[in-house]
Amino acid sequence: MIDNIVLFKDLAEPTLENLRQQMRARKLAKAELLFNAGDPSDSMYLVQRGRIKIWTVSAAGAEVTLNVLGPGTVFGEIGLLDGSERTAGASALDAVELLAISRAAFDSALDRDPQLARNVISFLCERLRWVSARMEDSALRSAPERLARMLNHLVNDYGIETSEGMQLSINLTQGELARWTHMSRESLNKILNRWSDEGLLQQSRGKITVQDQERIEEIAEFGEDE
Repeated sequence: MIDNIVLFKDLAEPTLENLRQQMRARKLAKAELLFNAGDPSDSMYLVQRGRIKIWTVSAAGAEVTLNVLGPGTVFGEIGLLDGSERTAGASALDAVELLAISRAAFDSALDRDPQLARNVISFLCERLRWVSARMEDSALRSAPERLARMLNHLVNDYGIETSEGMQLSINLTQGELARWTHMSRESLNKILNRWSDEGLLQQSRGKITVQDQERIEEIAEFGEDE
């Protein structure tokens, strides 16, 4: 599976094989905590099955969802690279299967294959752009814009084409989506219901199907008319 991960792209086969041999499987039950912010960092993780929520706690004590990661994604790389404490918490949204890569195994691969170092630089630049975009969304954009941009992000990562539109293959509760877009659940529900009435999306059994992706993209970019 690691052959398809950007971080491990174009590595020499002996490097890949050595990493495969040193990875360790880890399973989490739904809602099980993997690590907290401030915990020691000694591993990076690859999601094989299920969804991992990356979160932090605000100064007011409220949990804030930073990201939701599905199969094929990598997380925990910052602490792995610099050996510092975890910067956020990670827990399972449902039953999860992970592969863990230890810092020692990764450092050995870095020494062995210079392509991995180039991949790390590209990977971290991509993460920095993502974080910058989320900060911009939170500070400068309206609630409808934030929600539209998040839906676009989810469609790109988890969208499945159906006769009704692009259905998200992951279930997100309104509470999770509200925390992720930094708004109250009531505000989120009001926007979702309005967009549903206008034919932009459909909500059914915990699934969201984006029916008018072009309009959602317009709202993400320009906002809604007052």
